[in-house]
Amino acid sequence: MSSENETDLAVCEAKILFRQLKPFPTIDETNGYKIDTRHFIEASNQIIDAMGCFGKLFSPVVKDMRQNVQKVADKFKQNETLFMYLEDLILKDANGKDVPFDTVTDGLLWLKRAFEMIEMFFRNMLADETRSEQVKPHLREAYETCLLPYHGFLAQKAFQLLHLYVPSRTSLLGTTETNADNLMALKEFLEGFRANLTHLNDFYTKHDLHRTYKA
Repeated sequence: MSSENETDLAVCEAKILFRQLKPFPTIDETNGYKIDTRHFIEASNQIIDAMGCFGKLFSPVVKDMRQNVQKVADKFKQNETLFMYLEDLILKDANGKDVPFDTVTDGLLWLKRAFEMIEMFFRNMLADETRSEQVKPHLREAYETCLLPYHGFLAQKAFQLLHLYVPSRTSLLGTTETNADNLMALKEFLEGFRANLTHLNDFYTKHDLHRTYKA
């Protein structure tokens, strides 16, 4: 194969191959409509690993998400039977009291918000009929919807810098012609991802666990 063809393939290759990512757990009657904790942790780590392809400037964001997943994982390891489901882990952690800022429950809340931004970003890309290479508007809309209400001045300025360096559509997903399966895999991945986030959001609302302080 010529070097020119190799270059073309490199350009077309997607940074994130969604078919290879572990989907988020199914929530149905077989598990009492709860989220399997181990499965959630594994899926969370895989999507966070994938976000590493956004570049070194995004490392602080990736690190923060990973730390919040680790809080859940550490709590889970204390009693894997008792905390088999994420909802049971949260309720035990919150214990019916005001939730301090450094708890697992609070860490999971921030993780959920970051994941909601990621999910909305990719959902907006799929919905973009123009298939524009410029995806900054999609990330900005997702950020303003999901994280901006909880960010102070410094965090907002940090995002303004980061969003300037978000990769192009083709860089992330590959070309439509050569990566149709990746786009279909993304659509399927987002369905389970969104279901988990909606479930968690409803659970936090039901148990009055949302916190609106700014970071």
